Order: sequence, then structure tokens, then C-alpha cells
Amino acid sequence: MSKKIIALSVLLLAISSCGFQPMKNQGAIKVGSISFAESVPSSIKDKLKILQNDRSNNLGLIIENYELKERKTYGGNALRALEAEIKGEIEIVISNGENTINKKLVIVKNYSVNELNPLSERETIKKLEQVIQTQLIDQIILEVRLLEM
Repeated sequence: MSKKIIALSVLLLAISSCGFQPMKNQGAIKVGSISFAESVPSSIKDKLKILQNDRSNNLGLIIENYELKERKTYGGNALRALEAEIKGEIEIVISNGENTINKKLVIVKNYSVNELNPLSERETIKKLEQVIQTQLIDQIILEVRLLEM
């Protein structure tokens, strides 16, 4: 019992003496302004609220022209849809006063088409749309961080 108390006290002494402090708000990204085009859905706008608005920062982010496209691949004897792909595209403009960067970010997801169960196909499309939006937001945050460096 006394060995445990001694070990615990040594551990606490080591942690307190080395100035250990947990990092707070490590993933915070500050931008001066964010603006959205009308084609950007509200779900993307809500998810981008993690970007903090800081008027002293001259970094501006403009999100333009969000599109979601679906394309089916046909084949086989009856020329039925075998698989489909959903492509999410978004255009962003990042400026920091000196540089302006225009980027078109694209995410493509494939899924197999099930004509026998259209309800599951619609649910698959909805889920893939959410995944695409999340990955586009991750790419936007990555681009902003790269310009901040």
C-alpha cells in the first residue's frame, strides 16, 4: 500500500513540476470572414461554424457553387444500371490580402445500384451525400490551415 502511495506521489510531483497543461482549442481556425453562395446547403454552413470569425485576421473564405451530381453505369444483357457514382463539387476562394487561391474540391463515391429496393438506394444516396459533405468540409479546413502556415 505504501509503495502505491509513493509511486502516485512521485507521478503527481513529476506532472506538476514539468508544467503539464492540456492544450485547449487546438483545432481552432480563425478567419476574418466567411461568405456562402446560395447553392451551398445549410448543412455545410452549420458544419463550418467551427471556423471562428476574428475580424483582426485578414483571411477571407468564400464558398461558391456547391453541386452534387449522380452518374449511373449501365451494362449487362438487359442494359441495367450496375453501379452509380455521386460526385460532390465545391469551389472555394481563400484570400489573405496578399494571395488569392481559387480551388475546386471534388469528392467521388461509388455505390452499387439495387433496382429491386429503391428505398434502400435513396437512403444510400442520402448517407453518401452526408459523407461527401463531411469530406468536403475537411478539405476546406485543410486548405485554410495550409494558407495560415
